[in-house]
Amino acid sequence: MRMCAGCKVKDETDKFIRYVEFEGKPLPDIAKKLPGRGFNICPNFNCIKNFVKKRFKNKVSPEEVYEYTVKALKDYFLHLLSLSHKTGVTVIGQDNIKRLGEREGTLILALDLSEKTKKRLIKPSYLIVDNVFTSEEIGNALRKDRTIGAVFVERAGIGRKLREIAEKLQKLINSRR
Repeated sequence: MRMCAGCKVKDETDKFIRYVEFEGKPLPDIAKKLPGRGFNICPNFNCIKNFVKKRFKNKVSPEEVYEYTVKALKDYFLHLLSLSHKTGVTVIGQDNIKRLGEREGTLILALDLSEKTKKRLIKPSYLIVDNVFTSEEIGNALRKDRTIGAVFVERAGIGRKLREIAEKLQKLINSRR
């Protein structure tokens, strides 16, 4: 159990985003490998804002920390998506995803995919990552020379870590809307 340095809520370590202080600024440690004193923060803009105001007292803006945290989460997510594809736990394409049945996993839908298509692909057992990545970003992560509108990642192996990052990314983005 850990405690959020922004709101003091206690939860499991994997529910928080870890930050370390580097050159007087909070640096998100998404992979949890950086050395130094770590601070756990809920994936929520208000928690980031409270933490930055308490610990860094106007040396850095909460908006700036939020922006580079979202970027770090996106970059790490795309990295994990690439690794997932290499290990064979991804399913690419709308027709292939429709045939999956009720598997548990993460469904990544591109920003530029139509709402009608998105509704046809969504199932209750999926964690949905929507309106975060373009089809070009997804295609680049999978090392394809084309755009990809939908990818399913099984909740196995590296897919578990991808799901954890996806949940944090969605919560953080939604806390700002």
